[in-house]
Amino acid sequence: MCASRVTSSEPAGGVTLARHRVRDAVQRLILSGEYQPGQRLVQQELAQRFGVAQSVVRESLLELQFCGLVRAVDNLGMFVNQLDARALLDAYEIRELFEGLGSRLCCERGSRADLRELAELAERVYQLGRQGKLEAMSASDRRFHYRMIVISRNRLLAKLTESYRVLGMFVPADRDMREVRDEHLAIVAAIEANRPDEAERLARLHVRIAWQSIQRQVSEGTFVPQWVGEVKDEG
Repeated sequence: MCASRVTSSEPAGGVTLARHRVRDAVQRLILSGEYQPGQRLVQQELAQRFGVAQSVVRESLLELQFCGLVRAVDNLGMFVNQLDARALLDAYEIRELFEGLGSRLCCERGSRADLRELAELAERVYQLGRQGKLEAMSASDRRFHYRMIVISRNRLLAKLTESYRVLGMFVPADRDMREVRDEHLAIVAAIEANRPDEAERLARLHVRIAWQSIQRQVSEGTFVPQWVGEVKDEG
């Protein structure tokens, strides 16, 4: 059942929530394959589907265009974009910079509870990987990295991070899980010891290793982007 239509008379907060709801819904439809690359996204149809004004849909699609899921074609409208390895590699280059900054800021802004949460997430990623629960592991891994950005308390950094975060859903894990856990915990330890230079270096190195792995697969012709969806936490 669709939500009530959002109009210009609705409070700004309500419009923002509606925009995020539509953005996330269209994102899921693209990532799940229901909306295929090259498919035109008709604003009127989406507005009817989600029960919102076309202006809300337009703003949602602009956000998806920013993160690379949607592209605009002059005089024709918005279309589902074809994601490729180059887009993923570009995103990882930006991610290295952002997460390095995020880990640095965590040194002065993260609480003990924040660091405990990061350590628990690092262990969870490792355990899920050992159990072969790859989608749950990937979701927890993304949660670890995004929590670090949130803990940095820089709202603009968190917003910019959203522009590349979704692309991580196309990268299946192919690393040794013990190494990943050790790298995660080393970042947390540097933050806890208030060593910003070390925290930034380790965070950037961690992302760079993943970038190198993708680049190597691309060079060998073995890289195939595979959607790794969000899953609920398991008990």
